[in-house]
Amino acid sequence: MNVLSITGQVIGLIAAAVMIASFQFKDNRKLFAAQICSTVLFTLHYMFLGLGGDGGAFAGMAQNFGGIVFRVILILSGRFKKLKSPLVLAAVCAYSAVVAALTYDPGNIIYLLPMIGSILCMGALWTDDRNAIRIVQFTATSPSWLIYNISTHSISGVITEVFNLVSIIVFYVRMIIKKQKEKKLEGAEDEKSENNGPREL
Repeated sequence: MNVLSITGQVIGLIAAAVMIASFQFKDNRKLFAAQICSTVLFTLHYMFLGLGGDGGAFAGMAQNFGGIVFRVILILSGRFKKLKSPLVLAAVCAYSAVVAALTYDPGNIIYLLPMIGSILCMGALWTDDRNAIRIVQFTATSPSWLIYNISTHSISGVITEVFNLVSIIVFYVRMIIKKQKEKKLEGAEDEKSENNGPREL
């Protein structure tokens, strides 16, 4: 591993730390601002990995640059409603497809995975439906990027996607447990009501 690759890995670890920390923000604007910062760092991360000798990392760099633009659009769309046009989403997705074609290494389909993950992620984020975002993240976006990151030896990328997958699993497990507790409480209250109801003498 040369100096450029090591530099890329260090920057990537910082990017992963920022991304993971961003989920502590309750305010959406702060969340997106932190994620933009993380995505900028991830863009540099893949760039240095590419310059360090792994040409496949440029695919990740290009897709992350598109992610920066997309997240800025989401933030600005709160003020400028016209940015929420389907044409804007289509334009950003078209960018992802074009750069995927430009960075594609014939015969290595793995380099197309960042495009698939990015486009599906942008589509889910566009809906602003948290459940849809989690489902797409778990079933498509994170698996796509995880496989790609393993291929490009992106340590921080692997850490980030594993964190995303585990977080979603934990969220749904907690939701299931919460619903089971609510059902038990409802059952206990119904039983109590029946026991305390009027009785015939």
